[in-house]
Amino acid sequence: MIGPTPVPAPAISPSSQPRPWGLWIGVGLLLLLVALVILYPLLSPVDSTYESIEGLTEFGEPLPVGSEGYPLGTDPRGRDMLARTIYAFGLTMLTALSAVAIATVAGVAVGLLAANTRRFAGSVLMRFTDLGLAIPGLLLAAAIATILGRGTFSLIVGLAAVFWAPIARVTYGQAIVLRERDYVEAARVMGGGTTTVLLRHILPHLLPVVGAYAALSVGWAVLFESALGFLGAGVQEPEASIGSMLGQHLIYYRSHPALIIIPAIFLAVLVMAANLVGESLRTRTEER
Repeated sequence: MIGPTPVPAPAISPSSQPRPWGLWIGVGLLLLLVALVILYPLLSPVDSTYESIEGLTEFGEPLPVGSEGYPLGTDPRGRDMLARTIYAFGLTMLTALSAVAIATVAGVAVGLLAANTRRFAGSVLMRFTDLGLAIPGLLLAAAIATILGRGTFSLIVGLAAVFWAPIARVTYGQAIVLRERDYVEAARVMGGGTTTVLLRHILPHLLPVVGAYAALSVGWAVLFESALGFLGAGVQEPEASIGSMLGQHLIYYRSHPALIIIPAIFLAVLVMAANLVGESLRTRTEER
């Protein structure tokens, strides 16, 4: 044999492959935050809407962080900042997750329907989807929240109206590719109906991509919900979300910065956790 003997490439051991640290950290943070939202009211049933003179200084100012009975201080109405922040955080998280869940179901349904119907019907559905993508998301959500009345339900509807279109577009693009695969054609030849082919042979292969996009959408939904709350288009008193707390406390950013910093930290951790999970899932789907 002429020339050097080929040297086989070293096998990549499982231990040398990249580990999904981002996914584990993101999931761990989300579980920790969910546990905090669920367990804190049970262990310390403090009413987050209760206004008390005892929660203010003798000059009517909020109590600082570390005050007795108020570890994170109080807000300008004498309400416990820890209890109120956890309540607001839970409401923000629930609103974002509910909106993305509804948007995901609607987007997947529209995308699959557009990819597996007659050309004209599919084209109409995708033009409608493009219209949804063209409208500024924050403006659309604010308009819907205002029309339906400010509150949690209107926020969920408004945010779902923002995020269904991108998910529909992603689903449509993936479904167009998958419907040409050999195993899908084989399923049709063997007598599989449209519904059977969609549910058994196309949808399962869509879920990883759609799941990654939905996880990334949660972070954006949290930011949108917070922006709407900050602008006054979110939940109203006595309820609170992270955005509404930031908006109400903005005038105290110099005299009582903790009123801004505390909810902002909760917001940043939630968005970071959602993005870590979404990016990790997206990377894993691209590697397949």
